[in-house]
Amino acid sequence: MNDIQKFLLSRAEQEKIKGLIEKSPSPALARTNVVRLIESAGLACWKKFPSAHLEALIQLLGGSAYLGDYLVQQGRAWGELFIKQIKVGEKTASRHLTELAPLLKQPTSSEDFVRALRRHKRREYLRIGARDLMPGVSVEETMREITTLADAMLEAAYRFCRRELEKDYGALKLPHGGGENRFVILGMGKLGGEELNFSSDIDLIYLYEEEEGESEGGGKGRKTPREFFTGLAERITRAMGEVTEEGFVFRTDLRLRPMGRSGPLVQSTASALLYYESWGQCWERSALIKARPAAGEQDLGARFLKEIEPFIYRRYLDFTTVEELRHMKLRIEHELLAPRQQERNLKLGRGGIREIEFFTQALQLVNGGYEPRLRERSTLPALSLLARHGYVPARETLSLSAAYRFLRDVEHKIQMVQEAHTHSIPDKEEEELALARRLGYSRQKGASERKLFWRDYLKHTASVRRAFDRLFYGAQKEIASEGSGGWQQIWDVLDEEEIILENLARLGFSDPQRAHHNLLAVRNGEPFAPPSPRRLKALRTLGPALMAEIVKSGSADQALFNLAEFNHRLGARTGLLTLLAENPKTMRLLISLFASSQFLTDLFLKRPELLDSLIRFDLTRLRKTRDEQLKEMLTALADAADLEARLNTLRRYRAEEFIRIGLHDLGATLEIEDVVEQLSNLADACLECALRLAAKEMEKSSGKLQGARFAILGMGKLGGKEIDYNSDLDLIFIYDAPDEAQGEGGPSQRLSTHEYYIKLGQRLITFLSAPTEEGILYKIDMRLRPSGKFGPLVSSLEAFRDYHRSSSLLWERQALIKGRWVAGDRGLGAEAERIAGAFAYRSQGLTHEDIAEIHHLRMRMERELAHEDLSRFNLKKGLGGMVDIEFLAQMLQLSYGFRAPKLRQRGTLAALSALREHKILKQSEYRLLSQGYLFLRRLDHRLRLERGLSLDVLEREADKLEGIARAMGYKASRKPRRSGRKGAGELLLEDYELRRERIRGCYERFFAPGDRSAAQG
Repeated sequence: MNDIQKFLLSRAEQEKIKGLIEKSPSPALARTNVVRLIESAGLACWKKFPSAHLEALIQLLGGSAYLGDYLVQQGRAWGELFIKQIKVGEKTASRHLTELAPLLKQPTSSEDFVRALRRHKRREYLRIGARDLMPGVSVEETMREITTLADAMLEAAYRFCRRELEKDYGALKLPHGGGENRFVILGMGKLGGEELNFSSDIDLIYLYEEEEGESEGGGKGRKTPREFFTGLAERITRAMGEVTEEGFVFRTDLRLRPMGRSGPLVQSTASALLYYESWGQCWERSALIKARPAAGEQDLGARFLKEIEPFIYRRYLDFTTVEELRHMKLRIEHELLAPRQQERNLKLGRGGIREIEFFTQALQLVNGGYEPRLRERSTLPALSLLARHGYVPARETLSLSAAYRFLRDVEHKIQMVQEAHTHSIPDKEEEELALARRLGYSRQKGASERKLFWRDYLKHTASVRRAFDRLFYGAQKEIASEGSGGWQQIWDVLDEEEIILENLARLGFSDPQRAHHNLLAVRNGEPFAPPSPRRLKALRTLGPALMAEIVKSGSADQALFNLAEFNHRLGARTGLLTLLAENPKTMRLLISLFASSQFLTDLFLKRPELLDSLIRFDLTRLRKTRDEQLKEMLTALADAADLEARLNTLRRYRAEEFIRIGLHDLGATLEIEDVVEQLSNLADACLECALRLAAKEMEKSSGKLQGARFAILGMGKLGGKEIDYNSDLDLIFIYDAPDEAQGEGGPSQRLSTHEYYIKLGQRLITFLSAPTEEGILYKIDMRLRPSGKFGPLVSSLEAFRDYHRSSSLLWERQALIKGRWVAGDRGLGAEAERIAGAFAYRSQGLTHEDIAEIHHLRMRMERELAHEDLSRFNLKKGLGGMVDIEFLAQMLQLSYGFRAPKLRQRGTLAALSALREHKILKQSEYRLLSQGYLFLRRLDHRLRLERGLSLDVLEREADKLEGIARAMGYKASRKPRRSGRKGAGELLLEDYELRRERIRGCYERFFAPGDRSAAQG
C-alpha cells in the first residue's frame, strides 16, 4: 500500500481501499489502476468519488486492464462517467440509436463518425463490464447487452455509410418506379444467436434486394446494384472493424457468406437463395440456424430467411444429412487440441462450448423440419425446446444449460481483461487465480479459489462430454453390443455358402438359400458389383446386430426379405446404414415392422422417406383429434404447388399417420379401440380436406352457390368410428340450398343446385379414390344412400327427410343407427343426424316380424357371403362372427332405443355397454359379447396388419397363423410336436372356435322364436 500512502490519504481511507483491493480479482492490478487514476486526475477527483460506488469501481479496476485503461484516459471525468454508466440498466438497440442519432442527423465526416462509434462502444463496454462483475447479473443478460450494442452499431454504420455513398452516386431505387433497393445485414453465429461475448468477432452476410437498375447518379457517377452495395459493404466493414487510435468496434468475419472467401462480398437475395438451394452444404445449413436480420431492412431479411427455411430444415430426414453431420462431428474432433491445451480451451476443448453448440444444432437440423417449434437461434432456449418436446432428457438439458452458462461466463471473464480474442484459461497461476475471483469464487476451508474453479470446470465439461458421447457414440456401443456373441462370426462367413447355409438353417430360417441371397443383397448393395469399402465398414458392426434382431423377431424370413427389398429400393447408398447404426432403436423398430406387418412394410417400400417417422417414433403423439390432424393437413397443403401436388400431399399425410398409428399399434401402446378411433379421426380429416379441395375446384369451373350448404354423413364402420386400415368409407352426401341458388356454370351452361352438387360429389369421389403416384386415399361406397345404387349420388336435406319418412325398409333403419356427420357443414350434418335418428328409432320399436326379418338377413349373409368351408373361417360374416354381435346389438337398440336415448350409440362396444347398463343384457352376456367382439376385431386387425388385406378370412391351418398368434399373445414351445405342447397357431384356432360357438349361442337366445322376446320390451 506504500504507493497509495504517498497520496496522504487518511488511515481509515487507506484501510478501506486496502480491504476492497484485497477482495478484488487481481489486487496487484487494482492497486496499480487506483494509483494511475489518482495520478492522472488528481487526489481531489478521487476524494469526490462516492464511497457507495467504491467497491464496484475497485472490482472493475482489479478485473479488467482494458476498462481500467479506458477510465484512466478520461482524466478528471472518470468518476462522473463511471457513476453515470453503472446506474443505467440493460439498454435496447433503439436507445443506443437514439444516443447515436446526432451522428446521423448532422453533417459528420467519416473520420468523426468512425471515432464516435468507437468511443460509444468503449463507454458501453465500461457499463456492461462493470455490471457483469456485479452479483446478480446473468450471463444471458451480458450476452444480450453486447449483441444489442452490436446491432445498434451496425445499424448506425449502415445508415451513415449508405447516406455517404448516395452523396457520391445518388440513391439506388428499384427499377420501374419502385421504392428504395433494400439492403440487409444478417447476423450469423453468436451475433445471430444473441450470444456475443466481450471480444467476439461478428459474423455477417450482406444481402440486397434487386439485381436490376442503376443508382440515380451523383458527383462520382452511377453504379449498378452490385457495385453500389459492394461499396456499401466495404464501408460498413471498415467502419466496424478497422483498427484506429481509438481501437475498433467489432471485428467482422464474412466467411459464412455464400461461397465463402471466394464468393462476392454482397449478393442479391435471389442469388443467395439459388446458391443455397443448388450448392448449399450441411455446415451452411447449420450456420443458418442462427441467422438473424441484425441491421438494415429487417423485413427483407425476414423474408429471405423464411424462403431459405426449407433448405435449413428439411421436411424429411435425408441420409446425406446424417453422413454430413458425422463428417462435421469428425471435424470437431480433429480441431481438438493437445491434451494440455484441450483441458484449458473453453471453445474447442473436450466438453467445451463448441460441443454444446454442435449437440444442439445437430438435433435441430435433424428434427427441425418435422418439428418447427425447434427452430430457435439461441443455444439455451433451443436446449429448453429440445427437452420440452422430448428430444433430450430433461436432466441432461439442465446439465448442458448449466455448463453453457458457466463456460460462457468464464469466456467473458477471460476476454474482459484485455479485450483479447482468446478462449483459453490462462497458464500463469496468478492469472488463473484472478479469473477464479472475477467469477466470484472465494477461498473456503481447505480449498483455494483456483481449486473450486477447477472442480466446477471439470464437472461441467465432463457432463457435456457425456451428453456428446451419448448422442454421437452411444449408438455405436449399443449396436456393437447387439451384434456381440456369435453373430460376428456368422457375418464374417457370408461368402462361404456351405457354412452359412448350415448356420441359417440352425437359426430357424425356413429357406436358408433365399435368406443367404438376401443377406448378400444387404451387404453388397448394388447387384453384380462388389460392396464399397465404406459400406463394408458400416456393416462391420451393424450387420451382426441386424442379424441378431432379425432372428429374434420371430419371423426371420419375412424380416430379412423385407430388409433386402427396402435396401434395394434405396440403392447402394450407405446413408441408410449409417442412420441405422446411429439409431439402434430405429434399427430394432424397423426389423420389428418388417417381421410383423407387411401392410406397414409396403408403405415404407413405396415411400422410403417415411423412415423419418421411425426415427421420431418416441416423440410422436399417441393420439390426435380430428381437428389436430385437419390443421396439420391444411398446413402441409399450403406448400403444394398445384392440384396434383395437393392430392399427393393428402395421400402422403395419410401414409405418415398410418405409420404413426401402426407403430403404436404394433408396440401395444394403443388398444384396438384407440386404433380404430384414431383411424376414424384420420378419415374424417381427410374427407374434410378433400371436400375443401373439390369445392374450390368447383368454384373455379362453376362458381359458388351463395347460402348453400353441403355435408357428408359417415355410415357403417366410419359412422361408428370403428374403421380399420384400408377400410372402405360408406358415405351419404347431403346438401341444402335456397330455391334460387344456381351455379354460374361455364360459358355454355348454368347448373341447377342438384346438378352442381352431383358434380361436386363426383369430383370429391375422384379426389378420394383416383390413383395418383402416391396411390389412392380411400375407396368409397355410396350404396347406403337413399334408394341405394339406383338413387341419386346426392340428396337435398328435404329429399333425405321425405325418403325416410315414407320408407319402411328395416335394413335402412339399421344402417342409419351409425349415421354421423364427418365433413362439410356441421349444422347441416347435425340436422341430417337428427333425421336419421328419428327414422331409426321410431316410437313403436320392433315387432316380432321385424326381429325375424333381421335374423333372416343375417342368416342369408352367412349362407351367401361367408363362404366358410373346411379350409377357412369368415371372421365377419361367418358363424359367431362380428356381424352376429353387430346385428344383435342393433336389434336391441332399435327395440328399446325409442324410449331410452342412451342406447342410441353408433359404436358396437358402446352400444353393448349401454344395453348392459339398462339391464337389457345380463352381465355375463355383456362380457361374452364385448370380449368376443374385441377378440374378433383384434384378430381381423392383426390379419390386416400382417397381410395388408381385408378378406375376413381365417385359415384353418395353424402353421399359417403362428406369427399372428404370437402377436396376439399366444405362446408355445418352438417345437410343439416334439414336446407334446400345442403351437401358438393351434391355441389361437381353439380359442376362436370356442368363442364363435358361444357368440352364436348368445345370438340365438335373442333371435330364436319362442325364446325371450326383445320386441318392445
